[in-house]
Amino acid sequence: MASVKSSLRTLLKPILFKVLGTKGYKWVQFQAKKKDISNRLVEEIEMQLLPRIVGKSDEVIDIGANYAYYTERLSRLVPDGRVYAFEPIPFTYDVAMMIIRSYRLKNVRLFQKGVGEKNETMRFKVPKMDFGSLSAGQAHMAARDNTKINNTVYYVSEKNEEFDCEVVSIDSFLLPELKNVSFIKIDIEGAEYFALKGMSKTLSRFKPVILIEIVPVFLKSFNIDIEEFQSYLANDLGYNIYKYDDKSKMLYLSADLKADRNYILIHSDKLHQYAHLIATYE
Repeated sequence: MASVKSSLRTLLKPILFKVLGTKGYKWVQFQAKKKDISNRLVEEIEMQLLPRIVGKSDEVIDIGANYAYYTERLSRLVPDGRVYAFEPIPFTYDVAMMIIRSYRLKNVRLFQKGVGEKNETMRFKVPKMDFGSLSAGQAHMAARDNTKINNTVYYVSEKNEEFDCEVVSIDSFLLPELKNVSFIKIDIEGAEYFALKGMSKTLSRFKPVILIEIVPVFLKSFNIDIEEFQSYLANDLGYNIYKYDDKSKMLYLSADLKADRNYILIHSDKLHQYAHLIATYE
C-alpha cells in the first residue's frame, strides 16, 4: 500500500495525537488522507492500468480498502457501476467512510468487514506507533505468526491493539447480487489466499482481473507455501501471473511470486481480451 513519507508529519503526529486524542486525531487523518488522494501522493504504479481494465458500468471490489485510495480511484472509473469496498478495522473504516462521504462517492458501498474463506468473527491485530496511534496499513489477522517475520526487512511491533471483526466470504456475501465484476484488488497483509478461497465461485463466474499484493514472508507466517499458492492460482483458479512495468506500460509474465510486490492476475480465458496489455502474449 502506498504511503506518504514526510518528516513534518512524523514530527506533528505525536503532538496532535496527544492534544486531540483518538477522536480528534481521526479528523486529522481524514484531512491528511484526503489531501494525499487529491494530490495523487499515494499512487501505486498499477493504478495506471485501471482505466485500461475497468469500464464505466462495471462492478469492482476493493479488499483491504485502508484509507480508500483505490476505492476513490475506482469510483471515478465506474460512474455507472459499483464499488464494493471492505475495511474491518474501526478507526480506518471511519476515516475511509469520511473520505467517501466528503467526495460524495455515491456508487461506493463500504463494509466494516474483513474478507476470508468463510463467514466468521476473527481477531485482528493493529500495530501501535510509539506515540499511541494505530499503524493502520499493517493491520492483520491475529492468526499470523509474526515470529516468522522477525529479522526481515519488515518491522513487527510488539505493541498491538486487537479487535474482533466480522469476516465474510465474497461468494456468500456478495455473489448473489453481482452482475459484471471486472476487477478485484486484494491487499490484506498475508491473508490473500484465504480471501481467494472464499471467492472461487465469483472468480469462476466473472474471471475478473485481480491486483494482489504478495509478500512471501507474510504468506509463510500463515503457513502458506508460496509454490503451492502459485499452483493454486494457475491450476485451480486458471490465472496467469504478470508484473506491470511502468516504463513500457505493459504486463510481463512472471515466473514466480518470490518478489515482494503487486501482481496482476489474468484468467486464461480472458487473455485475448487483454492482449493489448501483455508484452508476451501466447
